[in-house]
Amino acid sequence: MKRVLPVAAALVTILLLLVGIELIAVGYLYVTEGRYISARDRFGSMTNTFVQGLAADRSDCSYLDTLFPHPYLAFVHHGNPPCGIPDINNIGLFGADFPSRRPDDRFVVLLTGGSVAAQFAQGVAGGPSYLERILDATYHSPNGRPFLVLDGGDGAWKQPQQAILFLLYADAVHAVVTLDGFNEHYHLRSGRRFEYPANNFHVVNPLASQRFGDMAVRWLVGRFRAVAAGNALLSRSHAAYSVIAAADGWARERAESRPAPHTSTESVFALPASWTPAEREAWQIDQYRKYIRSMSALADEHGVLSAHFIQPVPAIGKPLSPEERRVVGDLSYVTVYETMTSALLTLTRREIAVFSLLDVFDGDERTLYGDPIHLLRESDGGSPGYEAMAQRIASHLGDAWRLRPR
Repeated sequence: MKRVLPVAAALVTILLLLVGIELIAVGYLYVTEGRYISARDRFGSMTNTFVQGLAADRSDCSYLDTLFPHPYLAFVHHGNPPCGIPDINNIGLFGADFPSRRPDDRFVVLLTGGSVAAQFAQGVAGGPSYLERILDATYHSPNGRPFLVLDGGDGAWKQPQQAILFLLYADAVHAVVTLDGFNEHYHLRSGRRFEYPANNFHVVNPLASQRFGDMAVRWLVGRFRAVAAGNALLSRSHAAYSVIAAADGWARERAESRPAPHTSTESVFALPASWTPAEREAWQIDQYRKYIRSMSALADEHGVLSAHFIQPVPAIGKPLSPEERRVVGDLSYVTVYETMTSALLTLTRREIAVFSLLDVFDGDERTLYGDPIHLLRESDGGSPGYEAMAQRIASHLGDAWRLRPR
């Protein structure tokens, strides 16, 4: 009995200490932010719904563990255990395998873009994608065969990854559709070229930065975050969130504080330091237009139909619900996004099919966005937001491609 009492006292002391640390963390976060946010919501805000979906069934794996280097597309995904994605296709993306030659039993539409395009092109409950279902229900395809929408999007992708993917498979598809704009707009006022790769490139290509220690630290922090977010106890702990958020911030600062080597990704993609912000923005938009023009020209060369869609964003058009306002983040990009959209739409003067989806949710007060850009998806894959987008895109394609209605 004498031995039990000290052990019990020690356990109680440890428990009280942990409770105290948790209360301090809750209090600090509340004071600094002015509102209470649950720990689970905080862990969710450290990533987005696309990333969460890829690691949902592998709580001990992080998103970084799913990445695979690609010699032309920068990065895709893999299906290798233990952290691979089991149903990844033959080129490291999602959905049906990509053909090597143009099939004659389907009308193949390559849908490409970033993570929104990747979600939009995925099937509902394992079936056809939002767009494929509506196209098949509404129109006859040009060759009379059922539509097949290939998922050619991935997280953080932006032009020219879409253009490169189409260049690789232009002879294997009947049509190409791009759905992008959000990832691209981040680069319009940057001092780096429009083509500067996403951070995922450095994760799968540590030789590019030659900072193996930094990559290892980022990987470890990502693994800890994945484990904590998937743990029933830690995912509810503000203290655990605070520690991991601090470690993540420290890892980023550590990587960014090191002096840049003579040759680096930054130096390869640097714009002239003498350019003004206005000059940079104009040049970046011209680059974006260049890749759309190039895809259109390549499509004409291969007899492929094409269309380009500027994706909707929470900052423009939609009346946001209280739930959406909590997750959509900074909305200060309105002006740059509208400027970009107007510039891209001028390509219609060259008979290039470019369409804006900025008004697709006008007047829609439903909660559709689940984070700064992705639309909510139900457990079976259903999504009122993506379904509304599919209706609008299908209507534009019907007119642009002169599809025969059913």
